[in-house]
Amino acid sequence: MSKIYAVAGNPVFHSRSPRMFNAAFRELALDAVYTRLAASTAEEAITAAREVGIDGLNITSPFKAAVIPHLDELDADARKIGAVNTVAQSAGRFVGYNTDVAGVLGALKESGFDPAGKKTVVLGAGGAGRAAALALLSTGADVVIVNRSLERAEEAAGILRCHALPIERIDEALTGAHLLISTISSDERVIEPTLLSRELTVLEANYARPTLLVQDASRAGCSLIDGRLWLLHQAIPAFKHFTGEPAPGDAMRKALWKRAWAPHRSIALIGLSGSGKSTIAREIADLAGLTAIDIDNMVEEKAGLPIAELFEREGEETFRIMERAEVQKLWNVSGAVVACGGGAVLRKRNIQTIRSTCVPVWLWANPKTLLARIGDTGTRPLLNDQDPEGRVETLLEERRFLYASTAYFLIDTEGKSPKEIAERIWNEIRNTFNG
Repeated sequence: MSKIYAVAGNPVFHSRSPRMFNAAFRELALDAVYTRLAASTAEEAITAAREVGIDGLNITSPFKAAVIPHLDELDADARKIGAVNTVAQSAGRFVGYNTDVAGVLGALKESGFDPAGKKTVVLGAGGAGRAAALALLSTGADVVIVNRSLERAEEAAGILRCHALPIERIDEALTGAHLLISTISSDERVIEPTLLSRELTVLEANYARPTLLVQDASRAGCSLIDGRLWLLHQAIPAFKHFTGEPAPGDAMRKALWKRAWAPHRSIALIGLSGSGKSTIAREIADLAGLTAIDIDNMVEEKAGLPIAELFEREGEETFRIMERAEVQKLWNVSGAVVACGGGAVLRKRNIQTIRSTCVPVWLWANPKTLLARIGDTGTRPLLNDQDPEGRVETLLEERRFLYASTAYFLIDTEGKSPKEIAERIWNEIRNTFNG
């Protein structure tokens, strides 16, 4: 049976985890796909995972601690740290693990840095910071946790049995230190460059781009450990939790270091009828100054018939051929938000075009919500059935893996207005368009 996995966070579009896991699935010929889940809260992430049928999640900032109350079980490291970065589903139970400890230890070992007996500083007292501190303590290192909130630093240090200092005393923490691990997310300069020296090794957890800390540390002559090593070495045990199979580390490493794709210049919305694609496409277009395109409308204009009538007269295959022709026009489109038909993912060539020309986003809603949004209009030919809810459930099951395989990320539309959904999507990807 096809499996779906994802990384959940806010934001999440920057995550390179899909590269690694999808490469690993290909290497082992597993019937699985890995995508991203854009959620506003940890509760929303787990609720969506259960409803969509996601078999495992990686959890990233800011949900590592907040996700715990929504899980069924925790492993020892997750319980001690108070943070989860991996959730595996088994028989409907969601079990939380923390593989960040392995990630830190693997990154240090591969870089040739032995922290045993050395003074080390962890910047940040959240889930990633606590995992880093626990990893270092397991080697016999002397660990100081530094955080903006001294109370949070002291709480973490009390649990892990190490030292704590406020950010105002970072100079004291770094005096004589051999290693600095930063786990905070900030665009500001938190550490003055004068406090960095050649004797210091720096591991920055934020791998998405060179932070000010990485830039300053490089200029100061510090040894740098690539944050992608942490990502890789935490993913290897996560893969085993997900699949039960040893991870193909070389394939994952190669995918992680592969040059990033060029930013696409359009957005495509996919999902079943009733998920809100047309309405949300217009909302995003208005918000971002883009052009809204509706593939179904383009087919209707070409045919001179409503889609329901086109199905009745010419059959579904004629519609799919016309739909494919309109999708192929996306190669000549830029700066658009495209509402794709619910069945656009049924053709492999459509998937290739959508993924090559757009940032595809899967809009999720449960069957009852989809039917309530559509109403009894008779405009959706594939839903004209004596048991419409059963028909929707069947279509979801048939297309769920195709949507996951196409989407760069998915978003649960339940309980959100079209404007809220549009803002969430645009906030995830606007740097792609503005950069």
